[in-house]
Amino acid sequence: TLQTTHYRLERAYVSFNGAVGLDENTIFQPTDFERNATNASVVGHYREVIVTGYLWATYNFGHSFEDFFTPLFLIPEEIRRRSHIIVFSMPFLYNTLLDLLGFLPDRRIYLPKNKGEYISADILHCFANRTFYISQWGPNTYRFKRFLHEKFELDKITPSEYCFTNRPKGKRRHIHNLDEVINSAKAKFPTIDWKFIPDNHTNLIECARDFKKIKFLFSPVGSNICKCIFMADNTVVICVTANFPENSLAGFCLSCKLFELQYDSISAHHLEYGSPINVNDALFHIEKCLKVLETGNWNVYK
Repeated sequence: TLQTTHYRLERAYVSFNGAVGLDENTIFQPTDFERNATNASVVGHYREVIVTGYLWATYNFGHSFEDFFTPLFLIPEEIRRRSHIIVFSMPFLYNTLLDLLGFLPDRRIYLPKNKGEYISADILHCFANRTFYISQWGPNTYRFKRFLHEKFELDKITPSEYCFTNRPKGKRRHIHNLDEVINSAKAKFPTIDWKFIPDNHTNLIECARDFKKIKFLFSPVGSNICKCIFMADNTVVICVTANFPENSLAGFCLSCKLFELQYDSISAHHLEYGSPINVNDALFHIEKCLKVLETGNWNVYK
């Protein structure tokens, strides 16, 4: 259930990191560690503006998808069609998706990062109580999924691939011995054509089509898993966590109508750079989740 409110404010301000305020004080801010609102210059004025997301969403796929794009589907299309939008996303995503959502380039506002600058708006649309910070899921997330599948014609692709993926070496939560896990899976389940899909797409439509081919995905925890929004309903995702339960991905996958299993095997902390994982544990859960894929339920874990 969504726990947020769409506010329509008059004569409001927005900072470079998404903090919203009126003349007297700052009233809405995304998260504690994003609270960087300061006294600053107003560098632009607009009639009607939408703000979703925050500065961190300009760097991170998952935060961008969950907190910048998904809330836009709660705003009526007629408002989206006439409003400017402050862009808290990455070019890999917004170059394509904002066009599809009707935000033409001349209605996109880019505030400089890490500078104390504001824009003002006669009318400002935002969400608060609670804000979107990888914490709001449900039918609206699925509405976003269906939008993507229709616009990219993903329903024409039948999922058939069993895939592993990894976070790049040197990044947080990298599985150091994924090659060993893959080779062991090939030996234990020889009838399956196991594949590795790199996490290096530079084109969103190609990324969407590659992930729509996947019916079974094994991956370390991270925003890379949010690409499962392109997968078909009732497919399976195994998410290997790192001493940190990832509730946001569980809610995201459930809203996308996927079977998602999380189990803890990366010994380094969530904010550190990964570790080897236990191969036998991986094979155990792969075998169980292959049964989940076959039966469409979790009974194998009872």
